[in-house]
Amino acid sequence: MNSRKLLFAMAEAIMIYGLIIVGYGIFVIDVTKTWSGDWHVDGSLPWLSLDKFIMISFALSFFGFIVWRYLEYTEEKK
Repeated sequence: MNSRKLLFAMAEAIMIYGLIIVGYGIFVIDVTKTWSGDWHVDGSLPWLSLDKFIMISFALSFFGFIVWRYLEYTEEKK
């Protein structure tokens, strides 16, 4: 198994799905007109509200993008 291709696919998936969650969160906040986003995402995680979930998802998607670009850049050099 090629670990480089696996990491490349995981970084791409984190980037794409993270941005989908960010878009969904912004859509929910805009539709419901609750600009605070202080909704709990899960009952077993009381500290995780919608606005924190959006910020974490955006950070993960940005990290996935950085890893994806790095792997793509180093692949071109070979």
